[in-house]
Formats: sequence, structure tokens, C-alpha cells
Amino acid sequence: MTMWAQACESLRTRIGEQNYTAWIAPLRCTWVDDDVMLEAPDRLTRELVGRHFADVIAQAVAAVAGRRCTVRVDLPAVPAPLPIRTTPPLPDHTFQTFVVGDSNERAFAAAHAVATRHTAAPLFLHGPGGVGKTHLLHAIAHELDARRLAIACLPAARFIEGLVGAICNDRHVVFWRELRVLGALLLDDVHSLAGQERMQEHLMDGLVAWAKEGRILALTSDRAPGDVAGLAARVRDEFVSGVIAGIAPPEPSLCLRLVHSKARALGLALEAGLATRLAATVSGNVRRLEGALRSLLAHARLRGRDIDAALALEVLPPLRRTPDVPPTVERIIAVTARAFRLPPRGLRGNSRRAIVVLPRHVAMYLALKLCRKSAAQLAREFGCNYTTVRNACRAVGKKIEMDRELRALVAEIERRLVDDTP
Repeated sequence: MTMWAQACESLRTRIGEQNYTAWIAPLRCTWVDDDVMLEAPDRLTRELVGRHFADVIAQAVAAVAGRRCTVRVDLPAVPAPLPIRTTPPLPDHTFQTFVVGDSNERAFAAAHAVATRHTAAPLFLHGPGGVGKTHLLHAIAHELDARRLAIACLPAARFIEGLVGAICNDRHVVFWRELRVLGALLLDDVHSLAGQERMQEHLMDGLVAWAKEGRILALTSDRAPGDVAGLAARVRDEFVSGVIAGIAPPEPSLCLRLVHSKARALGLALEAGLATRLAATVSGNVRRLEGALRSLLAHARLRGRDIDAALALEVLPPLRRTPDVPPTVERIIAVTARAFRLPPRGLRGNSRRAIVVLPRHVAMYLALKLCRKSAAQLAREFGCNYTTVRNACRAVGKKIEMDRELRALVAEIERRLVDDTP
């Protein structure tokens, strides 16, 4: 326990919990030798602490230090301008509003550990678009900001803009030095640097030094480190103590909870049938789900109508393609096998033959999306274990983000399944 923490324990007893929480807890202390500098968050706090609590603070500090110390209360110094353009995190992207399920619980736990300072290990979050990576990054930013830690949260591409400018002006070293006023660096979408090997090298050199100084670092990507050319080896080699956590497309139960959560945030009360239908069609991508709900709300207000299944069918074409009865795993396997020109029996079991691995993974991905069954239930039907289904769905989710041909093929298989066409 630091000397200031010990002094705070004494202050809590002497002035009472209510006064301590309101006026002493918000202070940030810098204690060097016999000089104690207390940083107040605003002018009111500075004035009231100086007027009512200065003497008792000085006594508590002297008791802990064993000698009289100089105690000053002041406002934070105006920070020097940063060499990068930052923006505040989105106000609704907090840990409290993040909906946790099987597909994202490890990433949530890892992000929360970073935000609550339970670990200083670098964090790398990856997963397909719309599954909550940016939400968690912004949640970290909110939590650290509440703890009064200086942070920068921004897209990696914008960070690189500042770095390129510094390199062109021979200010590369100065660039990183000016960032040292920060305690945390949170970069979104580092996959945007794919193909920029020279910039990756400059970035990783700086980030490795940043992490070695014990500063907080969190990165997000729509691909795992091993799938971002050039970045993978450095992340693996340099961030040995770091945490790499993936987020898969949400499982059916999480999809339904996401629908209800996002609807409540907009003040909407959805019929159970409509919520289930939305969960089966658009909730795999949270941004698309929010867009669909906002569209429903806008049309309901514009037309003076209730939000029900009839309006949803008019406004959201994807709902019209959703069958009332989901396809069976048997049918999904059959249609997927036909699309890949393979016998259906090859898509069950644990064969590692290259010719069947991708088709089997696609069948698992579509089954998790369309069958309204859990990964554990699907594992039994495919003759494998739960982890295999989870990893398969995560792998296909990443591949269809990058591979246009595979994305088109999976969409066509899904169309045949929901339209029930041969």
C-alpha cells in the first residue's frame, strides 16, 4: 500500500465516508520526498478541499511519513497537444451495455481485466465485422478515463497518418516521446495495415517499446494475428505475455438477447415472434441489427404505425426470406455438400482431409446461424466436439469477410436453405 493510500485510510476514518468519497477520493496524488501534490478534477473540488480539509490532510500525511510534508492542491496541468487526432469513445459503448455470451465471453473478460488494471499485458481482439470488438475497445477507454488515466483511442489508420507525417519530417523519435503523456493506447482495425510492411515495422517497433514500459496497449482486427501478413510474427514474438482473444459470430441464444438489448436501448418493445425472427436474420452483425431496429422505429413514427411483424416484413426484406421452420442439420449438410460437389457423409465426423474441411466448416457455420441450436447440440449432430464447432464457425466468419467467392457461395447456400429450393 502506498503512503498516500495509508493516509487516505486515516482520512476516511477522521472525516467520514461521505466526505471522503465526495472530496478526497477524486484527488490524484504525486508524492516525491517531502512534497505532496494533490491534483483536483475541477476548481470546486480544489477550493473546498483547500478550505475545509487541508489541515487534516497535512496531519494524515505527516503521520504516515513520520515528518511534516508540504501539501499542495492544484488543477491538472494543461496537456501538450498530441501528434495524433483522437476522438472520445462512443457513449453507449461500455461494459455495462455489452451483451455477453459463449462467443465473446473470453474477449469480454480479457478487455475488462485490462480496463480494471488487473493486467498490463497487451491485448489483441479479433473477429469478423459487427461482433463487438470496437464496443469492447471503447469500453476499455471509458473505464480507464473514469480512473483518470490519459488515453488515446482511435482507428489504426489515423494513427498511421500521424506516424507517417512524423517519419517524413524526421520526427519519428519525437512522435513516440510526445505520446508518453498517455497511459493507454487503443488502436482499432489494425488489419487496415495489411500490405503496408514498412509501416507495420515502424508501428510494431513503437508498440513493443510502449508495452515494455508497462503502458496499456489494446488492438483490434477483423483477422487473427496469423492472418495479417507481416504483423503476425511480431505480435507472437514480442507480445509473449499478451492476450489474444477472438470473438465469433453470436450463438442463437446470444442473438436473441442482443435483439432485446438493442431494442430496449431504443425504447422498443418487440413481440416475441418478431424478436425471434430478427435474431435469426440480422443479429449476427450488431451494426446491421441496430440499423434494422432504427429503420423500424423511423418507419413506425413516419407512418404512425405500431412496430409489429407486418411492418417489419415491409421494411426489412431479409425477414421475408426467413422460413418459419428452420432447416434441419441434415438438409444443411446435404445442400452444402451438393454445392461443394461432395457426398454428404464426408461433412460429418473428424476427417482432416483438405477436400472436406472447408465444406464441413461452412455447414457448421450455417447450422449455427440457421438451426437455432447451440454449438454443443450441433457438435453431437456433426459427430465432433463443441470446440470444433466454435472454431469452425469463427474460421468461416473470418474467411467470408475476406474471400469474395466464398462469401458468394455461402450466401447462395443460405438462400437455397431459407427458400427451400433444390
